Amino acid sequence: MTRVSFNPLKTLLKSTAVAAVSVGLMAGGIGIAHAAYTPPAKPVSVDDLARYDELTGVTISPDGKHIAALIAVKDQQWPVISIWNADDLSQKPVWIPSKTQRIIAVDFFSNDKIYFITEQPITGGDGKPTFTNKLYYSDLEGRKIEEPFKMTGTLNKDVRDSLERGISATIFNRNLYDNSKVLMETVNPDDFAQKIFELDTKTGKTRTVALGSTEFNYLAAGVDLNTGEPLIREQIDAVSGEYWYKVYIKDKASGQWVYHAPLSYKVAERKNITILGFDTDPNQLVISTNINGDHSAIYDYDIKAQTFSAEPLFANDKYDINKVSFAIDRANQKTDIFAVAVEGPDTIVSYLDPKWAAAQKSIEASFPGKNVHLTINRDTYQMAVVEVESPDFPPQYYLYKNGKLQSLGGAKPWIDPKTLGKPEFVTYKARDGLEIPAFITYPPGWTPDQGPVPLIVLPHGGPWARDEQTWDMTGWPQFFATRGIAVIQPQYRGSEGWGDKLWKAGDNEWGLKMSDDNDDAAAYMVSRGVADPKRMAIMGYSYGGFAAIAASVRPNSPYKCAIAGAGVSSLQRIGNLWGGSHVQRDIQGHTVDGMDPLKNVDKANIPILLFHGDHDRQADTEHSRMFYAAMKAAGKDVQYTEIKGMWHTLPWHVEWQEQSLGLMEDFLKSPKCGLIN
Repeated sequence: MTRVSFNPLKTLLKSTAVAAVSVGLMAGGIGIAHAAYTPPAKPVSVDDLARYDELTGVTISPDGKHIAALIAVKDQQWPVISIWNADDLSQKPVWIPSKTQRIIAVDFFSNDKIYFITEQPITGGDGKPTFTNKLYYSDLEGRKIEEPFKMTGTLNKDVRDSLERGISATIFNRNLYDNSKVLMETVNPDDFAQKIFELDTKTGKTRTVALGSTEFNYLAAGVDLNTGEPLIREQIDAVSGEYWYKVYIKDKASGQWVYHAPLSYKVAERKNITILGFDTDPNQLVISTNINGDHSAIYDYDIKAQTFSAEPLFANDKYDINKVSFAIDRANQKTDIFAVAVEGPDTIVSYLDPKWAAAQKSIEASFPGKNVHLTINRDTYQMAVVEVESPDFPPQYYLYKNGKLQSLGGAKPWIDPKTLGKPEFVTYKARDGLEIPAFITYPPGWTPDQGPVPLIVLPHGGPWARDEQTWDMTGWPQFFATRGIAVIQPQYRGSEGWGDKLWKAGDNEWGLKMSDDNDDAAAYMVSRGVADPKRMAIMGYSYGGFAAIAASVRPNSPYKCAIAGAGVSSLQRIGNLWGGSHVQRDIQGHTVDGMDPLKNVDKANIPILLFHGDHDRQADTEHSRMFYAAMKAAGKDVQYTEIKGMWHTLPWHVEWQEQSLGLMEDFLKSPKCGLIN
């Protein structure tokens, strides 16, 4: 399909204009002297952030007649599913609670069926406690709740066995032209080979569609939406001692699987070539790739010719474009690109449909300076659920219908946005000249002429991840900011989503240049007159926890103290855990090297607080236990709290969030840190 190149920088610059003004104010010098900054008398409390959101995960049925969400209900242990009549929101909603499992997400299978995902504690293969996610579906009244594949189907016994072992089903593709059918995915419980089933949402019956193997998987983006047949598969092959990611596409005329070299690459090269789906022409694929530059762009790929379009369909010279959304025209059995997402400081979605482009512009005008996200009903594309949020504005939800907005409620209505710290997106130069993006949250009401304040450097987890200029589900930036502490979240080298150069610059720099970037963020804040160099700390979780642990043993630390949640402490242990996974070693394992904190405990020079969930298997609890024991043996200043029942992944339970926030607040108030008076 021929399209014009796409560069929505005008839209994107709206979100950074305020930041540019703020930088100018900082650089302009100090005018009349004012009193030193005083933190708010009533900061955002532990309870404000720890309690379950009043409303979250709001979505709309394909026909637009119902809205579903999770709501916090008094006297219920967990949030419950709530379903409203979108034609009359004043009607009493249907509630579907769970007394045994926490529901963490809900969405629509079809117009008269929902599915929801729960957390379920299990014992892992290593005999240690952990958790898995389970998927169920139900009618809109919650009268009949089922697990997929429980009724009929060719491999029901195997599926039941897998479910009992904690391996649940997931949605593979729900965009089939027959909207009563959904493709589901599970795995063989013996060898974990992929199994794809078609679920009839009206009858509950299933049939086998495709069976993967230990050698290959089918791609959800490669499904024939008319027949439900997967036409694209991926596999990893060893070639001359090197692992290759290979893509095969089925030739429907001959039935043969054809190898596509332009879509394949050496695993160690970590190219981004992502198949997003078929274009309107079924001989063309829509591909996101960075093969022609530092940032990903969207191209067409001709299947028969095995060539990319000469020019990108959509590109941006500053940021990645990795995602598009498709409009599914079931009546005419065709698809087309409906919207494009530019991954700048926050994700900016631009609609190609003139009606929705105008609607987006109109809604954004009602909420200046805020992020506006639309979830449009996927059958008629006539109405939408609107989420409005920003780093200083907890999510609010609306129904957009007939050109009007109707309020549905908010995630944290007990928090007044006016009491929160203001955000800013910046870039700064690391000591070697590399440009590093970063997000700042200033203490509420702080102005440059009030002088420097305490600072927390808050590196994200991953490290192959990134932050966005959105409301932070942990609440940490505002938790610190409303206590009078400035926060900077550096997108250090090794972060994904900011271009290939920044991402790969982090290879084998754990605790070295990656940590230099964090320290340079602190130095940048001092140079701006924001941070008091004598009152700075570093706090992180997961890989961010590693960064905090590494900071505690690096020489000439700029920090007075460190806080590490679920932190990695031993690079040697990570290397050992790659085990027999040669592919994972080729993908990421070969990039994990640098300074090993556990081997440098003797150099520890600042106090550190460690906390870790005892059910954490992603960054195993042993990392904190080992580092704590080594620090104590070396006579270093270390505190450690193990949080009972907590696993690695958010969203957490209330009690885990309460305990971790309380630990951090007490530590920051202590003489060891002194960041909070």
